[in-house]
Amino acid sequence: MTRIEALTEAKDPARPETNEDRIVILPGRAYAVIDGATDKSGKRWDGLTGGQIAAATVAETVTALAVSGEPAPSGRELVGRIAGAIRAHYVRLGIEAEAEADPLGRFSATLALALAVPGGWRLYRIGDSGIRLNGTDTLIEESALDPVYSLFRAALWRRFVALGLPVDEVDRRSRLRLVEGATHPSEDAALAAEARDEAIERVVARSPFLDAGEIRQILDRGLTRQSDYRGDDGHIYRGREHPLGYGPLDGWPIPDRFIHVDNRTAEAVRTVELFTDGYYGIASAPRVADWEDWLEAVQREDPHRVGRFASTKGSAPGRNADDRSVVIVDLGPGGRR
Repeated sequence: MTRIEALTEAKDPARPETNEDRIVILPGRAYAVIDGATDKSGKRWDGLTGGQIAAATVAETVTALAVSGEPAPSGRELVGRIAGAIRAHYVRLGIEAEAEADPLGRFSATLALALAVPGGWRLYRIGDSGIRLNGTDTLIEESALDPVYSLFRAALWRRFVALGLPVDEVDRRSRLRLVEGATHPSEDAALAAEARDEAIERVVARSPFLDAGEIRQILDRGLTRQSDYRGDDGHIYRGREHPLGYGPLDGWPIPDRFIHVDNRTAEAVRTVELFTDGYYGIASAPRVADWEDWLEAVQREDPHRVGRFASTKGSAPGRNADDRSVVIVDLGPGGRR
């Protein structure tokens, strides 16, 4: 007997309609989690954010594939199919030229997918959503760029706290400086410069292969220019070969190095866990209760996400730091589907 557990929740549990994650559960065929990228523009299309449109489109494409009965595609073929579906939305909304010119304006998402194939499973990962098999074998590609921004926000946070500001104001101003960049004109310019310099030292100490001058440029430009490091086969962006590069599902091709495909026999798989990055780590056991316990522990230790679990966003009363999703499939002995 196959046992399936799942949870998906918006960062604000009182507003489930804001969730930019999606899950797919097609018993015996496919299981997936999809993380729509947080929209920084504030725009809405048909009442939805770009992240919601991207995540829903990936879910629809995966579902159509799983029920079609066709052979499992290669990773590049799957990405191409998803890209076409997302790009169709740009055409429909009349923003294709804008999206092509600036990746910042694109709808994007990550994907972790377990697709049933004859004799086993094909596992696809694009972005930083992950998969764990049998409670021990973890498949995940963590972002190399996120820590650069996260350490800057943490440094900003500590300085605003030292000024005696209320926590909600600390959170607002830290996020604003992170998004707009250290050199954006503001009353906090000197403080932001100090925080940037601290972050540069910490980033280079952790990753000596990175250039301090380039990290400075990243933090000066702010989170809105994260897309400068998008890896794209059709455009010359830094991310194609750069160690900070990343490859989202956003309607355009991405280099093969951002597309991860693994195969497992049915006998080798007893449990499958698929999860988005909203848990800030991995649970001790393959049960939703354990994943929630892990998140509660993270929340107790670092609620503002400026310590061990530093991030570009923190939590607040009644609101988590990020949307989160997990799908757990217990296939039983022998990997029965």
